[in-house]
Order: sequence, then structure tokens, then C-alpha cells
Amino acid sequence: MATETNTKLASARQIHAAMNLHAAGEQECAITLAAAAEGMLVEPDEPAFRQKVKDFAATLPEAEGSQKPNDFINWLKHGTYNGKKCDTATIDDIEAPVTIWRAITKFYAVYKAVTPEMEKWQQTMKQKLSAEKVARANGNC
Repeated sequence: MATETNTKLASARQIHAAMNLHAAGEQECAITLAAAAEGMLVEPDEPAFRQKVKDFAATLPEAEGSQKPNDFINWLKHGTYNGKKCDTATIDDIEAPVTIWRAITKFYAVYKAVTPEMEKWQQTMKQKLSAEKVARANGNC
């Protein structure tokens, strides 16, 4: 038995799986699949969210640890950081959602549409981030 597929279908499935893995707390797998989906898509004519992340990262002051947008992706694929083998990493809670968001926005830039699952995930994340912002403004952690 063989599976017939194409870039649009395969990347959508990878993004859907990444969203599910993120919800299950499996951040390493979520990041890896979202990055794979993003990577298999052609570069869109207009910059997507990924470029904004890269531009923002370039403004950060030098610090110890991950700073570049693909540092965790590369570590998860190769086990290296800055070209050196590295056995451990601390992945911030925001890394998986940002990588998934990058994949979804690139998918949209390429296909001018997203799946209902992607739309629902984005709305849920927006609501969650808005609630967290309100909680911080009210002094709640």
C-alpha cells in the first residue's frame, strides 16, 4: 500500500499533528513537525511571520543561550547548538506555538487559505494570549 500526497496535504497534516502534540505537551515533536511543514513550503512572495521573528531576534542584545529563530529547530534535528554537540536544552513554553504559527502563516501565504483546524488553533491561541495579558495587567501571574 502506498500513500499519494502532495506538499499542501503533507504540510497541512504536519501542522495538524504539531497542534495536537503541542496540546498534549510534547513540545519537541510539535516544534519538529511544524518546522518540517514550514520548510517544505515554497518561499512566498511576501514576507510571512517567520521573517518578523527573524527581524525581532536580530534586535535582541547578545545573551547566553538560544537567540536565533531556528536554534531549537536545529538542536532538535541535529543535537547541536552553535555547531557544537549539546546534550540538553531548555525550551521555553512559547517556542512550540511560535513555530506552529510560523508554519500556519507560511501555509496561508502560499495557499491563501488555512484549514478549519488551523483557524481554530489560531483563535484559541489569540484568546489564550489575550487572557494572559489581562491577567498580567491585573497583577496575576
